[in-house]
Amino acid sequence: MSPRDLDSSGKLTRFSLDRRITVLVLFVTALVVGAVAATGIPLELIPKGFESPFLGVYIPYRDTPAQEVQEKITIPMEEELSSVKGIEGISSFSWVNGSRVWLTFKQGTDMDVAYREVRDRVERARALFPDDVERIYYRKHDESGIPVAMIGLAVDPDIKDSYNLIQQEIIKPLQRIDGVASVDAQGLEEKEILIELDRSRLEGSGLNIYSLSMELNGDNFTMASGSVRHGSRKLLLRSVARYDSIEALENRMVGRNVRLKDIATITYDEPEKKYRVRVNSRPAFAIMVFKEGQANTMEVSKRIEQMVADAQDNPRLQTTWVATLFNQGEIIDDSLGTLLNSGRIGGLLALGVLFIFLRRFRLTVIIALSIPMSIVIGLTAMYFAGESLNIITLLGLMICVGLLVDNSVVVAENIHRMHRDGLGRRDACIRGAGEIALAIVMATLTTIVVFLPVSLVEGQGQFFLMRLAIPIVVSLLASLVVALVFIPLAVYVTLPHATGNGKSGRPGWFRRVHDRLNTILRVAYDGTFGKLNHGYGHVLGFFLKRRLDLVIVLLVMFAATVGIAFQEVKLTDSQEDERGGFEIDIEFPRNTTLEETEAWFRDVEKIMEEKQEELDLEGYIVVHRSTWGELEGWFNSPRTNKLKPREVTKIVVDLLPLKPGMKVYTGEESEIEEEKNDSVHGFALQGDDYERLEEVAKNLENYLATVPGVLGVQRSGDQAPQELALVMDRQRAQRQGVNPSVVAGVVSYALRGTTLPHYRENGKDIPVRIRFREEDRQNLDDLASFMVPTDTGAVVPLSSVTDSRVVPTYRGIFRRNKRVTRNITLDLEEGKETETRALLDYIVHNTDFPEGITVGADSRRNEQREDQMAMMMAALFSVVFIYLLMGYLFESFILPLSVILTIPLAAIGVGWAHFFAGLDIDFLGLVGAILLIGVVVNNGIVLIDYVNRLRNQGMARREAILFASDRRFRPIMMTALTTIFGMIPLLMGGRSSLGISYTSFGMTLIGGMTTATLMTLLVVPVFYTLFDDARESFGLAVRRVLTRGKKPMTATTAAVVPGPMGTRAP
Repeated sequence: MSPRDLDSSGKLTRFSLDRRITVLVLFVTALVVGAVAATGIPLELIPKGFESPFLGVYIPYRDTPAQEVQEKITIPMEEELSSVKGIEGISSFSWVNGSRVWLTFKQGTDMDVAYREVRDRVERARALFPDDVERIYYRKHDESGIPVAMIGLAVDPDIKDSYNLIQQEIIKPLQRIDGVASVDAQGLEEKEILIELDRSRLEGSGLNIYSLSMELNGDNFTMASGSVRHGSRKLLLRSVARYDSIEALENRMVGRNVRLKDIATITYDEPEKKYRVRVNSRPAFAIMVFKEGQANTMEVSKRIEQMVADAQDNPRLQTTWVATLFNQGEIIDDSLGTLLNSGRIGGLLALGVLFIFLRRFRLTVIIALSIPMSIVIGLTAMYFAGESLNIITLLGLMICVGLLVDNSVVVAENIHRMHRDGLGRRDACIRGAGEIALAIVMATLTTIVVFLPVSLVEGQGQFFLMRLAIPIVVSLLASLVVALVFIPLAVYVTLPHATGNGKSGRPGWFRRVHDRLNTILRVAYDGTFGKLNHGYGHVLGFFLKRRLDLVIVLLVMFAATVGIAFQEVKLTDSQEDERGGFEIDIEFPRNTTLEETEAWFRDVEKIMEEKQEELDLEGYIVVHRSTWGELEGWFNSPRTNKLKPREVTKIVVDLLPLKPGMKVYTGEESEIEEEKNDSVHGFALQGDDYERLEEVAKNLENYLATVPGVLGVQRSGDQAPQELALVMDRQRAQRQGVNPSVVAGVVSYALRGTTLPHYRENGKDIPVRIRFREEDRQNLDDLASFMVPTDTGAVVPLSSVTDSRVVPTYRGIFRRNKRVTRNITLDLEEGKETETRALLDYIVHNTDFPEGITVGADSRRNEQREDQMAMMMAALFSVVFIYLLMGYLFESFILPLSVILTIPLAAIGVGWAHFFAGLDIDFLGLVGAILLIGVVVNNGIVLIDYVNRLRNQGMARREAILFASDRRFRPIMMTALTTIFGMIPLLMGGRSSLGISYTSFGMTLIGGMTTATLMTLLVVPVFYTLFDDARESFGLAVRRVLTRGKKPMTATTAAVVPGPMGTRAP
C-alpha cells in the first residue's frame, strides 16, 4: 500500500464528526480510568524490578596486615565464589581492617538466587577463615539494598543498659513495622563479659593464655547427645556444660588451687568502643532501616516517621535524642515534586506560547487539553503494566509536556487555515486533518522509533531507558489519537458556522477585553515573528539561488563546533556537582589514640557549627577510629546557595586544623578528575605476587614520568608503612618442640584477644572475650617475653623461637578476577592529551614485562567508554530507522537525506549550549540527544511533505518551496517553542535531594531544538533542491544508459516522457 493511500481518507476524522457522543464517551471513560489509575499508581524512588547485577561481601578482621587478610580470608573466599553461576567478574580489596569482595553478574541473572548461592559459598569458605572471624556482611546493590530511612540516636550516658533500652524501644518496634525487612544499628554494641588476664599471675601459676583459652573454649557448651528410653517414653538427651552465673565462671578452677578470678578480672559491661559516631556534635548511634522488596516505599517511610514520633513521646526515652536523619519518602516527595513543578511550569509556558501565536482563547484551551488527556492515558498504561511513578517515569512524562501539543497544533492550525480560505466547518476539519495525517503519524513514529535500539545499551542503562520510554511512547501515541480524533471534533464545535462571522454570545465587556488583548498580541506578533517570517522568505529565496554559499556556512559552523565547542565539552557519567553533600576521610598517624582523635574531631565540630548555615548544611556526621575518621555532611533541600559540592569540600578541607602526619582524602581526585578530566591516562598492571608487582609498577611510573607530555604520576594510596614482623626460626622452634601455629595463636590471643562461647542468661546470649590487660601488651619487650607452650607441656619465651624485624606493609591490596591489580594514573599536559596518550600506549604495550605480569587499560575507564559507545551506536541505529521511515513517506531514498541533516544541525546547538554553560554531557544528556534525534526531524518531515504535495498538484519546485515554507513557518515555530519552553523549568530547576541534575538533559533538548529549528527553515529546503537535482540527474543518467542502442523515440512517444515529478512535455 502506498503512503499516499493513508494520507487523505480522513476516516478517523469522519468517524469523530459523525459519532460525536461516542467519541466524547470514549474520552471521558479514558479520563476517568486514568484518574483512578493515577491515584492508585505507587510512588517509588527508582522503578520496580530494578536488580543491579552486583553483590558485595564484607568481612571485618581488625588490626591484621593486608597480606595476611588476603591469604587467610580473601583468596579462600574468591576460590569458592568464582564458581557461582552467572558470575562475570570478581574484585576484592584486603586491608588492615578486613576484606571486601565485589561480584559482578551477567545481565539477566536472578539476583535472589545468586544472593543465596553466594551466602552458601562463603559459609563453605568460612571453615578456612581464622577462628576469630565473627561477622560476615552481605549487601545487594538493588532497591532493597538502599536504606529506606536512617535514624539518629543520642543516649544519656547515665543510662546503665542503653543497648537493651534501644533494642526494646527503638529497634524491635522498627522490625515490627509492616514492610520493614531488617534494621542495622551502627555503633550500638551489647554488653559483654570480658576476662582480662594479669600476665604476672597467669605465668606465676604456670599457665599461658593459649592453653587457657583453648580449655575455656571447650568448657561452656550445650550438645545434643541422642535419645534414651524412660519407661514407655523416648526422651531426647542433651549434655549441658554451661555456667549458670558469672560467679561460677569466676570460681572455675584453672590450675592447682587456682581459680580464674585469681589470675583475671571479670567484668560485665559495654565493650570498648572500636569506633565512635557523632551526629551534629553529639554522641550518637545510626540505625539503618531496610524495606522488603515489594513493600511500598512511601507507606513504609510514613510508618517509620510515625514510629519515630511515638519514640519521641515515650517516657522511657525522655533523655534520649531521636531524630530521622534520612528518609527515602522525603527524597521521593522532593524529587517527584521537582519534576512535577517543572512539568506544571513548563506546561503553562507552552500554553503561553500557543496563546501568543494563536490569539484565540478557545483554540488554545482545546489544544492544551491534549496534554492532560495524553498523560492520563500514559498513566493508565503504566498502572496496568505494573509500573510505578518514580524519577525515571516522571521524567518521561515531563519530557512529553512540550511534545504532546505538537500534533494538535499542526492539525488545529491546518483546519483553521482551510476554514479561513473559505471551506465549511466539516470540510475544513476533514481535509485539514486528513491532509496532514500521514505527516504527523510519521513524525510521531520518528520520535518513538529512537527507543528501539535501546537493546544495544547493556546493563542498568537499558533498564532505565526502557522505563523512560514507556510513558513517552504511550503518551505520544495517545497525543496522535487525540490530534486526529478529538481536536477536529473540538475545533468543529467551536468554529463559527460561516467565515468572517465575528459575532459571539459573549458579554460586551468580555469581548472588548478580548479584542484589546488580541490587538496587543497581534501587534507584538507582527513586530517580531511577522517580520521574522517576512525576512525569512527573502533569506530563503537568496540561498535557493546561492546554494553553495549555504553549504560553506554550514561547513564553517560544523568545523567551529567540532574544533572549539566539543574540544571543551566531554562525555561524563555525571555532572561535577551531582551530589547531595560531601565526604572527607582523614588518616591519622599510627600511634594516635582514640581519645586524641575524638578531641580533634570535637574541634572540627565547633567549626562545622559556625559554618553550617553558610555552607547550606542540614547536618553532619563524624565516624572515627583511632587512626582513621570520616566527616560527612548533607545539604539542605532545596539548596539555598549556589556553592557546588566540590567547592564546599574545598572550603571544609581548608578549615580543618590539620597537624603533621595527617592525610586528607576527599575522593575528588578519583571520582571527578579521572572521570571528568580528559588530562589523565591510566594503566592497570596485574600479577600474582604483590611485592614484585609493586616493584615493576614503581619502575614503570618512574619511566613514564619522563615521557614528553606527562606532567607527573598520581601516586598510589598504597604507600608502604612500616610494621613489626615476627619471623619464625624453624630450626630453633623444631629443637624446642614449638608448633608455628601455636606461636601465631599465642601472639594473636595475647594482643587481640579471642572470643569464647557465649554465656546464656535469662534466654539471652552474652558474648565472652578473653585477653591480657592493656599494660601487659603495650611494648616490644612484653611481646618478646610471652610464654609459648611446647609439645612436652613446658613453656619457652617467644623470643627464643622468633626474630623481630621491621618490614614494609601495604594499606590495601586490590585484586581483580583473582589477580593482584595495581593502577597507574598519569597527569597529561593540557592540549597534548591525544598524542601523549597514543605515545604512552605505544610505550607500555611494547614493554617486555616479567613473566606473569600483564598490563591493560584502566577497567573503570574501559567500562565508561563501552557504555558511551553503546549509547552512540543506539543513536546511530535511531538515525537509520528514522531514515527508513522517511523513505516510506517520501517514496525516495534520496530526499530523506535533506531532513536527516537536521540531526547534525541539532548537534551544533548541543555543543555550544554546553560550551557556554560550562557543562559536560552526562548520561541524561546522552538520553536527551537520542530523544532529540527523533524530535528535530518532525518539522522537516511536515515541511517536505507539504512541498511534495504542492508539486504533485502542479506547482513549480521553487514556488512550492517558498509557499510551503511561508505556510509552515508559524506551526514550525509554535511546535519548536512549546517544546523549548516546556524544557526551560527542567533546565532552571536545579537538583533534588537525590542529587540528580537534569541540567544537561534540558540543555541538550533546548540547544538542539533551537539550532535545528532555525536552520531547518533554511537548510532543509535548500538541500531538498540539491538532492532533488541529484535524483533527477541520476535518473536521467540511468535512462540514457538503458536507452543507449535503441531506436530514437518518435514525437508521439517523446511527448509523454515521465519527468521526476510526473508527466511533462519535452
